Amino acid sequence: MGYCSRSGMTYTQPLILVFLLIGAAGLVRLRDSKNKWLVTASLAGLFLLSWPPADWLFSRPLEARYPVRPFSPSLSPQGVVVLSEVVEPPQFEHPYPLPGEKTYERCKYAAWIYSRYGPLPVLASGGSGNEAGPPLSAAMRDLLVQEGVPKGLIWTEERSHSTRENAFYSTVILRERALSRVALVVDANSMPRAAECFRKLGIEVISAPCSIREFGALQDELLPSWKAIRRNEDTLHEILGLVWYRLRGWI
Repeated sequence: MGYCSRSGMTYTQPLILVFLLIGAAGLVRLRDSKNKWLVTASLAGLFLLSWPPADWLFSRPLEARYPVRPFSPSLSPQGVVVLSEVVEPPQFEHPYPLPGEKTYERCKYAAWIYSRYGPLPVLASGGSGNEAGPPLSAAMRDLLVQEGVPKGLIWTEERSHSTRENAFYSTVILRERALSRVALVVDANSMPRAAECFRKLGIEVISAPCSIREFGALQDELLPSWKAIRRNEDTLHEILGLVWYRLRGWI
């Protein structure tokens, strides 16, 4: 199984830039100084939200601790835990669960760790996206098998619906099998919260983050884009999640 990714300029990037320029032109013509600051702040906020260098900067508090080639553990893991992301349920046009791009990348990285440091058990953690659908970990198991992990070495955790539950229910399985040190596979910006959840429960974590934010082609990094908006949304989600988890005592 694979996925396609497009590089280069998208159709939306020039449009975002055009809208910003129209707003700037309107700002120049605006004579009401009382409201001018509000328009200025709105344009500046929109620009920063959609500007790739800004999204890179905002992600540093979450990702800066992880090098681009992160997995070289001084302690060998006893197993690998990979957390679920999006898996689309079966539809008419694809009558089977379809792992999203991030789920695919996480599982592929977990399989790579298995191939380099194995044989190791790989625990796929993810409950059902809805009450009627199959657990996300089932689709992850199939993907791991396709990537070369033997089915007998794949465990599934099928009850979780959040990062905290990923850690809690995975820890139950790990303790039943006397594992206490694992390589944890999740996106780099999600790793601080996910790793602390496992450590809070007494599991030693070797961080193995993927989807680390790197600079791409020059035209992709200079112009505003929807990708930057999406990445900023993910960063905000993780920062708020860290605050919430600390307030609840989960990390």
